Amino acid sequence: MAETILITGATGTVGREVVRQLVSVDSKVNIKAAGHLLQELEKIIEDDRIKSTQIDFNEPETLRDALKSTDKVFLLTPFQSDMLQYSSNMLAEIKNAGDIKHIVKLSVMGAEFEPGGRLHLQAEKMIEGSGIPYTFLRPNAFMQNFVNFYSHIIKEKGTLSVPAGDGKVSFVDARDIAAVAVQALIGNNDGKHNSKTYDITGPEAISYNYAVNILSEQVGKKISYVDVSKDDAIKAMKDISLDEWLIDIILEGYNNLRKGYFSPVTTVVEEITGRRPTFFNEFAKEHAEVFR
Repeated sequence: MAETILITGATGTVGREVVRQLVSVDSKVNIKAAGHLLQELEKIIEDDRIKSTQIDFNEPETLRDALKSTDKVFLLTPFQSDMLQYSSNMLAEIKNAGDIKHIVKLSVMGAEFEPGGRLHLQAEKMIEGSGIPYTFLRPNAFMQNFVNFYSHIIKEKGTLSVPAGDGKVSFVDARDIAAVAVQALIGNNDGKHNSKTYDITGPEAISYNYAVNILSEQVGKKISYVDVSKDDAIKAMKDISLDEWLIDIILEGYNNLRKGYFSPVTTVVEEITGRRPTFFNEFAKEHAEVFR
């Protein structure tokens, strides 16, 4: 009988890719693509094995319905101040369901010291204590962030302004994160991924300045990196109405970045998937048009 896997956060950068790759690599798996907005879920239904499931992490009955006849869960919760409560609500329903075989949770690299990661770490501890087999995925910063967060300003002003100094980051392609997730979900019959924590990175650690130089080459226009001050960064974030909670976390994250906390490079992608991870210049070449 085909397994059924529930993918939460299915319309996001990683979740959407997990759904796509599951369909392409396993012809037997059934997928429940779960998210808050039904109209967004409908956009990713590209195969009759994918069923959309609307959930609200604050509404246990929606989680209960989504978990019916489900074998495994890819747990991706929104990055918000009440994220831990979301995880707690979901875990309670998973335990009540009683027949979930495996939880694969998307966490964050450096959860022990990364400011936003502390919430992920607490969620990890809850899952560990549940007795349900688990795998924790801890990726570094996504290459897709350059597209999702920076492409508009690069197009308009030809600059990328962040308080990162010369700190280096082993940026990882979200598609490589998804590939590891897929293997943890469908390649775990012998339990080899149980109780494992995987730090997922790209193949190299680069500075934002280096990344911008690569983008300049691939896009075909000069893009400048501006190492802005803390005060200027705060003003820019307040100008777009970010919460104080999130501003504090972002600033602490950049401070850790400058200290080199996000520069380690791992071989997890190759070890789990059998292929090397994506280099930033490859990503930049593929997505050059969005920066022009």
